[in-house]
Amino acid sequence: MRADRGSAPYAAPVHAAVDPDPFRPPPSPSVVRRPVLGPTVATGVLAAGALVLHLVDPTGGPPLCPFHAATGLWCPGCGSTRMLHRLAVGDPVGAFGYNPLAFLVLPLALYWFFAGVTAAAGGPALATPRFDARAVRIFAGVLLLYWVVRNLPMAPFTALAP
Repeated sequence: MRADRGSAPYAAPVHAAVDPDPFRPPPSPSVVRRPVLGPTVATGVLAAGALVLHLVDPTGGPPLCPFHAATGLWCPGCGSTRMLHRLAVGDPVGAFGYNPLAFLVLPLALYWFFAGVTAAAGGPALATPRFDARAVRIFAGVLLLYWVVRNLPMAPFTALAP
């Protein structure tokens, strides 16, 4: 019997933890947490996007929406690029006019993007809201209703078209 194992001949070391899944691979050493790099990368990506949107005016350019090009109808995302450009140049009222729904959803979308890029770059995991199936169905219904209503050819619905 060895002296470093305790009194039992086959006793496990005291500090050993029992792994509930012995077949799970060990954590990858390439996943390194960098609390400053993650938010810095996310901020840089958002700033670069805002700079491009500030410098390039998409109004009058080629149509970016294949749905609109094929059907002549506005999809829920039509006007979003022009909306982002108007926000980048400091015109929130004009931005709201291009796509009101995207304008209202934008703060949450930007936060989710920031949180995702931060985590992917090794930064801290930021809290993001989780939606249950009911909330997803409600949002899908709002999106579908917005899609239909913004294509109605009568006032006040024509104001929803970009």
